[in-house]
Amino acid sequence: MDEGLKKRLIGAAVLASFAVIFVPMLFEEPPSQPPPLPSLPAKPPESDFASEMLREEVAAVTPLAPREIQAEVDAGSGPVAVEPVKPRTGLTAWAVQVGSFSSQENAEKLVAKLREANLPTPDAELVDIKGKRYYRVKVGPVVERAEAEGMAARVSEIAGTRTQVQQYP
Repeated sequence: MDEGLKKRLIGAAVLASFAVIFVPMLFEEPPSQPPPLPSLPAKPPESDFASEMLREEVAAVTPLAPREIQAEVDAGSGPVAVEPVKPRTGLTAWAVQVGSFSSQENAEKLVAKLREANLPTPDAELVDIKGKRYYRVKVGPVVERAEAEGMAARVSEIAGTRTQVQQYP
């Protein structure tokens, strides 16, 4: 086939493809408009949002007065007045520190041993001391220091370590 004829046929094919692509665009409808957006809500009133209730003063809570407890002695002696019980002013508790371990496995073994002895033992606490990680084992907390000191001797016997009573937390 002649080279000129090939070029003319290719040109005619290109023009025909352009016509197929672009002529329908001339006769189509313009793109439809997107639906209108709903109108914005009205602007809220310009007032502070402080509640009127917050402006009222709340009466201070008064602590309960100490009650007097009467202890009964032997039958026939009658009741004897004892010093009034003073309410606790701060929340204090006491815990027995059993030890600090670099090995989590050793700490967990001791926790299990103390729990078997029915002592209130939480999971070992992870602490950082001078950049090193330790697992601290404690027993408690209990409300009364005397109770914690009583537990300390039993804990020392079970754990085989020197214990220390500390304020909790």
